[in-house]
Amino acid sequence: MNKNRALVGAVTFAIALCFGSAQAESSSLVGTKKSPNAKMRPVDFTADIKPIFDKHCIKCHGEKKQKSDLRLDSRANILKGGDLGEPAASPGHPEKSTIIEFISLDPDDDEIMPPKGDPLTKEQIALISRWIKEGAKMPEAKITKAEALWSHKPIIKPAVLNNEQNSVDSFLEKKLKEKGLTFSQAADPITLLRRLHLILTGILPSASEVQAFTQAWENNPTEAYDAKVEELLASEHYGERWAQHWLDAIRWSETSGSESNLYRKYSWRYRDYVIDSFNNDKPYDHFIIDQLAGDQTGFPRATGFMVAGPHVPPATVGHEPSAIKEARYDRLDQVMQTVGASMMGMTLGCARCHSHKFDPIKIDDYYAMLANFQGLEFGIRKPELSDNAPAVKNGKAIMEEISSIRQTQKKAWVEHWRDHLEVHLPQKEISGIRLKFTGKKTSVDEIEIFDPKLVNIISEANISTNLYGPKAQLEKLSDGEIGTFYRFVGLIPDKEKAFLSFTFERPLKVNHFTFSRDRKQQKNTDYEIWGDWEKSLPNFAVEIQTTDGKWQSIMKDTKEDKTINAIQALIEKHLESSVQHEFIGRFINPVKTNVLLRGSPSSPGKEVAPNGLMAISKSLNMTSATSDEERRMKFAHWIASKENPLTARVMVNRLWYHVFGTGIVSTLSDFGKAGTLPSHPELLDYLATEFMEKHWSVKNMLRLLVHSKAFKQDNKPIEAGLKNDANARLLWRFPPRRAEAEVLRDSVLKFTGSLNTQVGGISYRIHNVKKRYALWDVVDNHSESTWRRMIYQERMRGIDDRMFTAFDFPDCGQVLSKRPSSTTPLQALNLMNSQFMITQCDILANKVHSSDKKESVNKLFQIVYNREPDAKEMAMSLKVLKSEGMHILCRALLNSNEFVFIQ
Repeated sequence: MNKNRALVGAVTFAIALCFGSAQAESSSLVGTKKSPNAKMRPVDFTADIKPIFDKHCIKCHGEKKQKSDLRLDSRANILKGGDLGEPAASPGHPEKSTIIEFISLDPDDDEIMPPKGDPLTKEQIALISRWIKEGAKMPEAKITKAEALWSHKPIIKPAVLNNEQNSVDSFLEKKLKEKGLTFSQAADPITLLRRLHLILTGILPSASEVQAFTQAWENNPTEAYDAKVEELLASEHYGERWAQHWLDAIRWSETSGSESNLYRKYSWRYRDYVIDSFNNDKPYDHFIIDQLAGDQTGFPRATGFMVAGPHVPPATVGHEPSAIKEARYDRLDQVMQTVGASMMGMTLGCARCHSHKFDPIKIDDYYAMLANFQGLEFGIRKPELSDNAPAVKNGKAIMEEISSIRQTQKKAWVEHWRDHLEVHLPQKEISGIRLKFTGKKTSVDEIEIFDPKLVNIISEANISTNLYGPKAQLEKLSDGEIGTFYRFVGLIPDKEKAFLSFTFERPLKVNHFTFSRDRKQQKNTDYEIWGDWEKSLPNFAVEIQTTDGKWQSIMKDTKEDKTINAIQALIEKHLESSVQHEFIGRFINPVKTNVLLRGSPSSPGKEVAPNGLMAISKSLNMTSATSDEERRMKFAHWIASKENPLTARVMVNRLWYHVFGTGIVSTLSDFGKAGTLPSHPELLDYLATEFMEKHWSVKNMLRLLVHSKAFKQDNKPIEAGLKNDANARLLWRFPPRRAEAEVLRDSVLKFTGSLNTQVGGISYRIHNVKKRYALWDVVDNHSESTWRRMIYQERMRGIDDRMFTAFDFPDCGQVLSKRPSSTTPLQALNLMNSQFMITQCDILANKVHSSDKKESVNKLFQIVYNREPDAKEMAMSLKVLKSEGMHILCRALLNSNEFVFIQ
């Protein structure tokens, strides 16, 4: 383009020469009207310029198609320009107009316009240049403003058609009548109870819960139902159920994805934040703000939302600058996808390389919204907790206890922390410290020496070693993150032990020194490296130099010398209950944001400021100098605003889907033109306004839905319904659907009495111990240590758990607001023959065992189906019991549609 831009001046000069006698020839140009007075009159856009544009330009730069985001069909669009961020025509200045630049390029240049067909003639170029010189005037375009996307229109609350019934039913009945349909009859109380339990908590009721409910139902059905709804909404297991839906929508996982697929440190604490938020009925607008700016709202772990998606860890990208930039924008694009799909219901990623092909999302919008996250990086940080936070209090209390025990010690000892060793010395003045390595390993990644006031005094030490050779080095390094450290490598003299000595110019008291290896993987990594990191440490003895210059041994071997049990126990407790670095995103100084042409960091276009989506937003009034905190907070408040037409609509539609199994908008994360239109637009807006008016309460919205006649009706098919609305999207019946993997597994554990109902905490492990780039592999998905609710199972991106993946359990690779529902032979085989089912069915068989076979069968049916078997079922069950045994009958019942489906 340098040579091409150089041509512009020459071409412009040639054009200027044409303004004289050459103008007389303009009447004969292709696409212009012949007029003997053409050289005397101003250029007429309609007569002279529009025919050229129509023939050569509008096909790619008109209403239907806009290559490089450029339109030439109106003056406003021409002055706006395209991806280059410069006007296509700069009135009065053809030499500053990009359209002149590109149509004037050498015919062999790849960027000449038009790219196909014959180039414009010199006369045509001269005419366009003259038109720009005269002000680029053109008639006001008679363009009919495109109809706004339905989801971008303001939400207006419609009137309820029938105030005597549930407002939901009022809107549904209107549509049903149009199709000649009505609601089905009410479901029986047991079906209703099972449905409520599965929808609200994800676990089927026990036999005792069924008995209590049926007794209450007989006395007063309305009161019994109301009480059960409130009981389930108040259950701590409610939050586990609804958190699972949210985690699907943001494809949360505890590994990074990509080839490395590294385990993210303490990322499960974000999951627990989500569970707590649903249990506490945190207003949804607050929930949004927390997840985008929780470091400023007192909920720092909520920012794990922004880094929930997959990414290639920076350490695996390499050192090539363009690859580093590309990977950085790939990570930011994952943030954009997460925010767009879960909170906005828009496919923002489609505007990364060009303006969205379907929705009013310009490429400028994409990068303006991305700019809100320029201060974010995938990684770990310590959450910003108050001094009153339990984890902070626990940590301080434990450290005070450790300090108290330390003060009573007279001899040296070693403390084994997770990422380093601490060697504590006797409290007396010394002149030096010497480490004598007892094996072949000699490398030191970091050593720090602290005085009694815990000031690092290593800078006061003279350091020496007996290593030699051309590669020997004792290099002092500092990265500004952890502290000063040393790289210590070389050859060891024959018959000698390698040593590293630190001597002081004056006697000093030393409290302790810390020692670690592989520091980037251990102390400052974003990931957990499972296994015994201390195996990589060298063994060494510790000597101190007394003030008279003599060396005295105080520790023969750091691995063999005993630790102080009381301190080591407290260290383990501290690591479990105090504040640790967690994978919830870390913050950096934001850089300016440019539109990237074709999505390439090597082709930056114009600079953009942080902003929202301009199709539905006024400017957020930020600049490239706006701080990271302000960017995220303003953007969060914009999304959570009642004026934002997307936010409430998207969330109530998601709630509707998880209650009824069908969305008002069936594409839960796409409210754009490529998504579906709402089946009940007025109902959607009614629910959205109701949601906002009732303080964005999720529980209140669910309460409204499960109290509707639509929810309470039977699920049986009828001919008219199947003919007019086969998928029951209009809700003429409650649509049955297969339960998710978590529901099946958790319910089986509850049936057998094996379910550990502990809420929150570290995930249970079913995989092998992964070391660096080894593959995750399932080694145990059935033993007692795994018998918690499945939401607490480690979620490894892209890894098959060898049982419940068959039931469409997500691999966390893609946004999944709506899980697929497949039917495969593998599902039946897994429910019949997997080790998990074999183990649980053996337990269940023992639980229902009785000398009376009929009583055993009755117990089993009550546990699994919450009802007694009919005569035919009893006869078949007794036959199986006699020939195959109770454990086979258990596996058969758990393979039935009555168990597998939400009825």
